[in-house]
Amino acid sequence: MTGLVFDIKEFALHDGTGLRTTVFLKGCPLRCAWCHNPEGMKPGRELARDLKKCRRCGRCLSPCGHEECRGLGACVKICPEDAVKAVGRLYTPEELARRLLRNREFLAAGGVTFSGGEPLLQTGFILETAELLPGIGLAVETSASVPPETFRRALSRIGEIYADLKLIDPREHEKWTGSDNRLILQNLAWLLKSGRKFTARVPLIPGVTDTPENLSGIAAFLSPGAGRVRVELIPYNPMTGAKYRSVGREYAPGFDEKAPLRRDLSPFLEAGLEAAAY
Repeated sequence: MTGLVFDIKEFALHDGTGLRTTVFLKGCPLRCAWCHNPEGMKPGRELARDLKKCRRCGRCLSPCGHEECRGLGACVKICPEDAVKAVGRLYTPEELARRLLRNREFLAAGGVTFSGGEPLLQTGFILETAELLPGIGLAVETSASVPPETFRRALSRIGEIYADLKLIDPREHEKWTGSDNRLILQNLAWLLKSGRKFTARVPLIPGVTDTPENLSGIAAFLSPGAGRVRVELIPYNPMTGAKYRSVGREYAPGFDEKAPLRRDLSPFLEAGLEAAAY
């Protein structure tokens, strides 16, 4: 078995308790208009270019026989400016575990977080890797947009849960993410009934997710978890667009990026939920 990883971030501070290594896995069922990891959307390997370095010389477009360039449409080895790279590397669970355990000492006080993309699309790979990380705390950052059996299977082995909840209205959710939120709400409703603690993260997108109606609706949905559920309001990143150009995509979010954000915690606090805005 292999898993496709597009980044590994060491010494992460905001992806779980303590110092962590965050593993970003490729592939996501959603297409959020504001996604800040566009290189994680596609489930396969793809090409990225550093447009500031690229001379437009065309050397990378010459045919090559390198195995790691197969299917990319360009050579990632020939660029004189090192401006071309492949996004996505295949690991076996054993290879990834060895890589992670190089930092065993600090992971013992923190752990490993699986993120993405949507990491639970590669649940089998995550669980096999987890078996090779005894004594290491595991966390997941998930959209919860996966089949219920997958969601429950993955969380049976993972201690810390960070779940995105972007929009409560299914039509608005489909408009802005390309999919309705049926699976997400089903999985989170199960999680609320399970009695487990978790953190719900709401990305604050101006005029989209930060509306009074949406924040109040999310608070009402999460209210059965009062005393167990923490809510984090995460501000929109205005630098998101630069990443899209590197993987050959246009960034056209469809909302006013410069509009002020509403960081209103009151609906969550009134519902008895712990909440913080960043």
